Amino acid sequence: MIKKVKKKIKKFIDVRVRLLKDQQYINQQINFNYNQLSQLFREDSFIPFSAWAISPTTILHVINDISINKRKNIIEFGAGASTFYIAKLLKTIKSNATFYSVESDEDWALELERQLKLYEISDFVKIIYAPLVEVSNNYALTDQRTWYDTYILDQKLKDQIEFDLILVDGPFGGSTPYARYSAVPYLERYINDRTSIYLDDVQRKDEAEILTLWNKKLKFKVIEIERYACLKKDQNFDVTPFQLSNPWI
Repeated sequence: MIKKVKKKIKKFIDVRVRLLKDQQYINQQINFNYNQLSQLFREDSFIPFSAWAISPTTILHVINDISINKRKNIIEFGAGASTFYIAKLLKTIKSNATFYSVESDEDWALELERQLKLYEISDFVKIIYAPLVEVSNNYALTDQRTWYDTYILDQKLKDQIEFDLILVDGPFGGSTPYARYSAVPYLERYINDRTSIYLDDVQRKDEAEILTLWNKKLKFKVIEIERYACLKKDQNFDVTPFQLSNPWI
């Protein structure tokens, strides 16, 4: 009986130690990726990463993609830290890419524009304020109620022919069930075989289901890293962020 108890305790401890070591590795990887991103800004700058912010790994994956695959038409849903880094990258590499950032909160959109001017990168991104409104059945999934105002998007994107990179980190998940589903149905006419699509928070039930449905529609290859996923065809260069070796494997 005592041997069985000791065995169970040892197994429990081993599992806990492994989990702690795995978390340590993840933290080291995130820190490495953040340090990579920080090279884009001066020491006297501050780009906030709140609890709602997209992860440094996701942003690094996206800017790798923009730089290596020479993306020219970019759109993101949900403005934040990624907006600063993408705009700064476009300035740094002297790209003539078109970059749209769609935001549903008017106050944040205005504050974002103010801060982008401070960093002298406002010319490299077009902020689109598009509030959440009742979503058309053409773009909705089951009991999804709202998405960005497509009338505004239609007006702002009327000159666009395609998007070769799409980043979906909004609307915030609590706004409605399947809040982010509409991005691909709405942008489907802009998507081609070179397009890469990034969806954040795929560890959540709604986003996991959205990812499955998008992939069924597009038949793209899916790569999942940490809490986000990338959908793309195979012909693009591999732009996955460099991964540190995990000594615990």
